[in-house]
Amino acid sequence: MWASILSVSRFLLGIAVFYEILHRKWFESSILIGLGAITDFFDGWVARNFNQKTDIGAHLDHIGDKFFVLLSLVAFYITGKVELLPLLLLAVREISITLLRFYGLASSVSFFGKAKTTVEFSALMVLPYQLEIGNLFLWVSIFLSYLSALLYIKKPVAG
Repeated sequence: MWASILSVSRFLLGIAVFYEILHRKWFESSILIGLGAITDFFDGWVARNFNQKTDIGAHLDHIGDKFFVLLSLVAFYITGKVELLPLLLLAVREISITLLRFYGLASSVSFFGKAKTTVEFSALMVLPYQLEIGNLFLWVSIFLSYLSALLYIKKPVAG
């Protein structure tokens, strides 16, 4: 239950981050992005350590992450901090992997997926302050996201 609550909190945090970024409240948005990263870490930790792993919880976690990150990137795009191409590349990857996971055609998280998420959250936190470094982190996360996507896709089982 607590793991799912943490996952759902990212939806609310995503909306709050979107608002703060649009109003150019960089410090506030960075704090909320940090909270989003913390909830992303702890929802999995709570689920594993307190026997709260569920299929719905796993889907909530993934969808909450995607919602949070993509909504943040849309806000950064609107404010001119992020170009359209990286936003589209991440959106296509995230939506594709989410759909593949939903239908059981993508495996669970890998090292590269976790690295992608870490770099992605770092990019979101740095973008308001160091545009070049934030965008560099964003491009690194795009590379890691497509690398991890290749590793996630399951090969069909011969029948």
